[in-house]
Amino acid sequence: MVTIRCSLALTILSILIAASGGRALAQSPDADDQANASKGADLIRKAIEARGGSRYLAFKSVVTSGQYTPFDDKGSSTIPTQFIDYIVYPDKERTDFGKGRKKDRKIQVNVGTTGWVYDGDAQTLKDQNEAQLKDFLEGQEFDIDRLLRGGWQQSGVSVRFGGREETRPGERADVVVIKLRSGGTINLLLDGNSHLPISLVYEQLDSQTLKKNEVRFAQWVAYDGVKFANIVDFYRDGIQRSRINLDRVQMDGPVDETLFAKPANIKSLK
Repeated sequence: MVTIRCSLALTILSILIAASGGRALAQSPDADDQANASKGADLIRKAIEARGGSRYLAFKSVVTSGQYTPFDDKGSSTIPTQFIDYIVYPDKERTDFGKGRKKDRKIQVNVGTTGWVYDGDAQTLKDQNEAQLKDFLEGQEFDIDRLLRGGWQQSGVSVRFGGREETRPGERADVVVIKLRSGGTINLLLDGNSHLPISLVYEQLDSQTLKKNEVRFAQWVAYDGVKFANIVDFYRDGIQRSRINLDRVQMDGPVDETLFAKPANIKSLK
């Protein structure tokens, strides 16, 4: 999650490679050419350096806040809501939507393979079901920070240079193809000059139908020496489904561990 750039959108909207809508991918280099594997790894290292290098790789927790705007089925924006997201690596995350009265809030918490949710509208506090847990854990595979901060080097994951793709007239992005342990594939598009991520493109099964997903990153801003995208847009089958606008990022600040514990009842909810 936020590291909300990618995983929050994936969690809210609960893989093979997909071409980005209307844009032609340059002829893919030979997947068996070891030079392309080396170039793919080199491009990821450049992206890591562009994000903040060793400082980017070192933080152990991150708290982000901003606005989350859902879009309807036709791609029109609806009413935004404030959020705050807490991550303590490697496996704790909490996202709060809304503020103030408990009836105006929604909360999702995941710790390892467990999790719970609070719905202020329904006044319910429940453990996450199997499908919710599965969606969250699968979504972590596609989180930009988990990928760049080590996921790309995990056993069973491979990377290679996938050619260059035109993003607008006269501008091309470098494409890194990341093959996941699950068998899914991600196209990571990197700006040819800054080496910062432009988008993640992948496919995911949803209700037995393969859906094309794209996460687009814009307005990269440095927070304490690490760059985060202040705008993250999520598309499914070419239609925008959400936007995240960040207004604050704090790394390695104090995070109360009790935020992740499921309260005994709604009255004791923090």
